[in-house]
Amino acid sequence: MTTPSPAPWWAELFDGDEASAYQGMGGAVRRPLGRKPAVLVIDVVRAFTGTAGQSLTDAIADFPTSCGPTAWAAMPQVRRVIELAVRKDWPLIYTVAEIGAAGRYGGTVKGDGGAMGSPMDKPGAQDIPKEIAPPEGALVMPKPKASAFFCTSLPSYLLRHGADSLIVTGATTSGCVRATVIDGHSHGFPVFVVEDACFDRARLSHGVNLYEMNAKYADVLTADALEDLAGAEAV
Repeated sequence: MTTPSPAPWWAELFDGDEASAYQGMGGAVRRPLGRKPAVLVIDVVRAFTGTAGQSLTDAIADFPTSCGPTAWAAMPQVRRVIELAVRKDWPLIYTVAEIGAAGRYGGTVKGDGGAMGSPMDKPGAQDIPKEIAPPEGALVMPKPKASAFFCTSLPSYLLRHGADSLIVTGATTSGCVRATVIDGHSHGFPVFVVEDACFDRARLSHGVNLYEMNAKYADVLTADALEDLAGAEAV
């Protein structure tokens, strides 16, 4: 007999009537991965990661938008998902901030055009860490707002490459990841969120948003589970 997997830690954030309020939204539904998922690496850039080894305090001193240590804890899992996409020849898309977009579209967050005081055109802000450098054939796509779908060519790119589902990684879980997941779901894609390949500034925010995305818009799974699912569906 197969031993059931333990519930993820974020599944315990709500209990009693609060947990009951989410029942029936689809959280228990698990969909197939699809024949050609597209992998999205959302905003894993220095503005959100800082530098490896920094404390959160030091990281936000350099970039006020940084998530610091949580970003670097997720980095090996982001790399695993990228490597899986390369092995499987899945479409692979990285997003970065579109420099100067605030003047045309308004700020990414309500605070100001520079997103929480960290100018997106600060030297190095949009650098992708070498640990997850885009492989040949990956698309690096600037975006002006939180969602990777807002005023970008992403829908056309997914259509052209025959993508039939989305695998989402990156930052932040409560911000650009969630916005992209909701828009991906709204565009009709089954969406999968790799929980240990996403990160946020606070564990609570990360967990609550994983819980709610899983309940409403996406299947949340680990990098291990994704590799197992990809292997099983290839048989």
